[in-house]
Amino acid sequence: MLYNWRIAFKDIHFRNRFIYSVFCVGIILTGFASLLAYIETRQGHTFYDPILNFIKPRDVSDFIFFATYLTALIGIIYSAVSPYRFLHLIQMYGSLTLLRVITLFFVPLDPPTAIIPLRDAFLTHTFYAGNENLKDLFFSGHAATLFLFFFFASNRPLKIIFLISAIAVSIGVVVQHVHYSYDVLAAPIFAYIAYRVIIKFSKHYYTEVKV
Repeated sequence: MLYNWRIAFKDIHFRNRFIYSVFCVGIILTGFASLLAYIETRQGHTFYDPILNFIKPRDVSDFIFFATYLTALIGIIYSAVSPYRFLHLIQMYGSLTLLRVITLFFVPLDPPTAIIPLRDAFLTHTFYAGNENLKDLFFSGHAATLFLFFFFASNRPLKIIFLISAIAVSIGVVVQHVHYSYDVLAAPIFAYIAYRVIIKFSKHYYTEVKV
């Protein structure tokens, strides 16, 4: 794996694309964190959700945390074997986060009335800056990220793992009333958009990623 990376970084075109991509994603994530702080102070709308009304809320934070980050770790390791595959994953995640910035800004929501706040140590100490963030809603970042791994992976067993994990976490955030069901249903749509955009605009995708 390290050999692949050494060879890739000898290519000035790959090196420039990689540095530029990391820089852009860093800016997007910084803006995303600032937006999350802003939307907590903003008045939003509360939706009637028949699915949430049917489900009694339960705290499944530990399951959501474990399933999300274990799956993400598997996805990162899978992609890191190929420098080009890893580059495209970074670009897809940046695109997905940018879509979240747009939807969160233009779709102001208040959390479901029976929400049980999600306990996520990673988010609390990064994007949430130690605060309890309840309005990080449309669309579900947990679900969308896992669906992105599903679309991205070309290995069939891994695709099955990613799909099962994405569906399980989607159900979990609805059971905990962390998200409206609409937030979760929209997640794979936006994940697929982020996936397709990078495929379309990256001429190296088919020749360098699927290895």
